[in-house]
Amino acid sequence: MVKGKTNGFKSSEFWLSLVSVILGAILTQLEADGASGPWVQIAGAVIAGLGAKSYNDSRSKTKAALVAAESVAEAARGTDAGKS
Repeated sequence: MVKGKTNGFKSSEFWLSLVSVILGAILTQLEADGASGPWVQIAGAVIAGLGAKSYNDSRSKTKAALVAAESVAEAARGTDAGKS
């Protein structure tokens, strides 16, 4: 097993994405009065969507890198076992 696996909840990406999703959700719930028209609600939906997508992309890249590192480590162990 490769060391360095991180819990997603402990990452800064998680917390920044959570803030953007919450902010986006708040913006989408604002009433469409004179101060906050439909563009504010659209912006809120876009902010929430991008926040969630960025977190998903970040975790996918991290997990792919860890899987690749585990594969290399396992292959190295298999090569080392063949030398004995």
